[in-house]
Amino acid sequence: MLSKTNQQEKITLKALFLSIITLYIFVCLFSLIAVYQTQNNQHNTLEALKLNDQQLHNLASAPVMYSSIIGKLVMKKQVNSRLLPITNSRWYLSFSSPFTIVFYSPLFWLFTLVTLISGLILYNRFKQQIAISIRPIKKLENWANLSIIQGFSNRIDIDHSLKETYAITSAIHQLQQQINDSITSETEWDQNIRSSALLDQDTRIGNRAYFDNRLQAFLKEEDVQGAVLLIQFKEMELVHNLHGYQQALSLLLTLIQVTKQRLQGQPSYFLARHSDYELSLLLPNFFVQEVEQLADRLLKNFQAVVKPIGINQEEFVHIGISYFNNAQLPYQIMSEADMALRSAQLQGPSQWFMFEAGELEVVKAKGSLKWRTFLSAAIKRNGFVIFFQPVIASDSAEILHHEVLSKVRDKNGALINARVFIPMAKKCGLTMQIDLLILEQVCRVLSHEPDQQYSCSINISLDSLLSVGFTDKFIAISQRFPAVKGKLLIEISEYQLVSNIIELAPALEQLNNAGMKIIADKVGQYVVSANYINIYPIYAMKLHRSIVLDIDKKTENQVFIQSLKTLAAAKSIAVYALGVERKAEWRTLLQLDVKGGQGHFFTEPVAQVAKAIHLD
Repeated sequence: MLSKTNQQEKITLKALFLSIITLYIFVCLFSLIAVYQTQNNQHNTLEALKLNDQQLHNLASAPVMYSSIIGKLVMKKQVNSRLLPITNSRWYLSFSSPFTIVFYSPLFWLFTLVTLISGLILYNRFKQQIAISIRPIKKLENWANLSIIQGFSNRIDIDHSLKETYAITSAIHQLQQQINDSITSETEWDQNIRSSALLDQDTRIGNRAYFDNRLQAFLKEEDVQGAVLLIQFKEMELVHNLHGYQQALSLLLTLIQVTKQRLQGQPSYFLARHSDYELSLLLPNFFVQEVEQLADRLLKNFQAVVKPIGINQEEFVHIGISYFNNAQLPYQIMSEADMALRSAQLQGPSQWFMFEAGELEVVKAKGSLKWRTFLSAAIKRNGFVIFFQPVIASDSAEILHHEVLSKVRDKNGALINARVFIPMAKKCGLTMQIDLLILEQVCRVLSHEPDQQYSCSINISLDSLLSVGFTDKFIAISQRFPAVKGKLLIEISEYQLVSNIIELAPALEQLNNAGMKIIADKVGQYVVSANYINIYPIYAMKLHRSIVLDIDKKTENQVFIQSLKTLAAAKSIAVYALGVERKAEWRTLLQLDVKGGQGHFFTEPVAQVAKAIHLD
């Protein structure tokens, strides 16, 4: 029994053959009619001119196809004598049949030969084109018939040259590969992957359910390890608002393609659309170093993508990473990745973040709702603890001021670092309440120790400083404690100072006028302009620990500090170093004329000053 494809091929070729025959017959009929019409016109001409015998004799002896009659008369064809006999009493003229004229004409046989050759060439060419066109369909048809007979599906053999040309064949081939790969997975996952409900309709990658199912299935295997990356494109909402959803979707599809290209050659990975403009990526059996390298490269690839006008290139993408093993539950992994994403966002510019091993053991990664409940309860019961870490003067080894570090107690009394809970407080919208609560604790400590001459610096979040009414509340709390007047310093990261100059200037000016000094924190963490020292009333600048680390071995960092010192000296701004760990680092910093240092290197000499305060 012929397949539908073969039947369609024969019908198409038959139609072509009939078309050629019809055209040939039409041309032949047209030639016969033309000859008949010419002879008929010739007969009428002869009757009208009343030719004599000599003229008739000359005419009859002339070539039939082309004769000159009486000057301007041109005769091109013969007349059918059987249809139009010409006789009279004086002379007789006989004409040949139109069929005979056409049949014996060399032009007729030349035309027939050309038509036959052209028809054969066209027929063969058309047959080859049809064969090429339906070859993938034949293979699919044969594959489907064989699958029905065997009861299982084999691999489809497809020429590489046809993959790009025939989208249907390529799509079936890719789908078959996915199905074959899923056979080795858990039965539950094998059923889920076949469901269209697991695909995002706009991007055609997996959706959130797809990702959750794959993560659950992977964790059931033995001795697994890997990483989950949450990739959020912060500025995509702005693209949507400025240019419409289609423009935003087009950019998202480009970013997805960039991600896939970067992951080419990886043994396995699973990419899904976690939310509107957030991707989730599962990397099974990756090591920590491989994950870090991949995150760095992804950031570079994303930043190289052309964005619409008006989009902030510096804060376009953030990545949160959770490195896990089979001892963790899926919700813990996803919660840790979400917390890491918030930490990356809190830093400001595009970057990735991953907690260190064991850093979250106490907190046991919580979801957003649990974090909101936990932090709200901590605010009500005043469950925050403050620590003082000193900044030591380089010339006298005396304490210049203390930086306030905060932690929060969980229900079991364990302490959670600000590095962990502050990003989640930002997500829950609780940073302003926490900042004001910590300020009040600091004011109480300084008021209970009236002989304390040291100042305290407090890290204030950007969200709080930009909140309406925050500076008024901040100043009002400090004014309730007269003993702290002139002893409060405000620390804010250099990147935020540069990125929010217009928004922050009024708030910092108001705090400075109220007697609070401003410290630019994390200086040198990112390459930004130092022009902000001409705009804000900066009291001091604190170098980021990445600049201080191994400063005795890094000439480029020493040059950076010397350049910074020149700018700061013009404004009488002191430069401090954060994260001093070794004696060699501190010796080099002293040579660079840094005014103060902070870190574990100074912990022992000033241990009596560093203390933990918990006020109920």
